[in-house]
Amino acid sequence: MLFMLVSRAKPGRDREQLIEQLTHQIHPETWDLVRRGALSHILYKVGEEPGFFALLNASDREEAQSLVDGSKSRLDAFELDIHPVKHFPHFD
Repeated sequence: MLFMLVSRAKPGRDREQLIEQLTHQIHPETWDLVRRGALSHILYKVGEEPGFFALLNASDREEAQSLVDGSKSRLDAFELDIHPVKHFPHFD
């Protein structure tokens, strides 16, 4: 299944904290997800509230949540919303 990950700033985080976290090098575990094809299309938001979104391939929502939970310590300035998505709305 395909999921879209969308970041939101955690309450109390200022713009500088968000930018600092986003400009760090990508963690080796995150690169592993990219190399395996599980994580793709990482794009960064611009404007008043910096953040990112990405596409995540996982077998189901539970696996997607587990992968997100495993990265929480590396993304402590953000909350992540997980949205199931698909390429064509009329196909299940």
